Amino acid sequence: MVRALVIIAAFYGGYLWVSPTTNLPEFAKGQVDNIAHQGGNLEYPDATFKAYDEALNSQADVLEVDVHLTKDGHLIVLHDTTIDRTTNGKGAVRDHTLAELKALDAAYWWPYHPNDDIEKVRVPVGQEFPYRGAGLQISTLNEMFDRYPHHRFTIELKDNTDELRNALATALDKYNRWHNTLVASFYLDTLQKLRASHPQAQTYAGESEIKFFYALHLLRLEKLFPYSVDAFAVPMSSGNVNLATRRFIQAAHNAGILVHYWTINQEEDMRFLIGIGADGIMTDRPALLNALQTGRPSPNLL
Repeated sequence: MVRALVIIAAFYGGYLWVSPTTNLPEFAKGQVDNIAHQGGNLEYPDATFKAYDEALNSQADVLEVDVHLTKDGHLIVLHDTTIDRTTNGKGAVRDHTLAELKALDAAYWWPYHPNDDIEKVRVPVGQEFPYRGAGLQISTLNEMFDRYPHHRFTIELKDNTDELRNALATALDKYNRWHNTLVASFYLDTLQKLRASHPQAQTYAGESEIKFFYALHLLRLEKLFPYSVDAFAVPMSSGNVNLATRRFIQAAHNAGILVHYWTINQEEDMRFLIGIGADGIMTDRPALLNALQTGRPSPNLL
């Protein structure tokens, strides 16, 4: 089997390597996109209008959001499946109505929002909460589209239900946002169903698709990648596998696929990815990334 792959690589590799690069997806703008993860939750409260507004003030190119369905069927924007980590409420999003979620303080715990202390048993003495009581709410996806009508989005479906997938498709239809939205999910079957039902959808690859592509790219057979994928969202490395290379990015481009890296918050990593030609950098610090891209002074964290 290995010998057969080597023979195939020798036969096809040279042709595929010199053949013209495939066109990139409509989502691409020919630049290193500054992708504001939850609006930039190390700079402003997670997934709030304040965060997204400030991200755009810092010239972010793409707004990253995660979506869930409420108990009464509304698409809301929040990273977690529960409301405990960031708000003054408790419980699963799906167990609350939109009105109940709107009554919460979406910035209640910011900037103390670690994933390993959701119960808030280790809140530092004297911790300040500068946006507590400032009126920041959980938003709906419809409100996001209304507020930012001309901006690109990456949207992650946070569960694998038909209801959530169909609700997102309905919203993208209603607002005519398929052309400037990339859809992500950790559930490959969700992505496959969306691609099948809505061929115009632009989607990230699933984990198994990325692994298969990586193997093909090692053999320089990336143009044989058979799946309808528009972008990869990957870390710089996974285990012993280095994904932050010029060769991986060029291989993806040869197959017509963008490469976005997550979640990049260190200046040296941002500089490196810009240097090797990444298509996008997903970050909790969009103002910092913008400073590097424009030569402005770096902003300070809290």
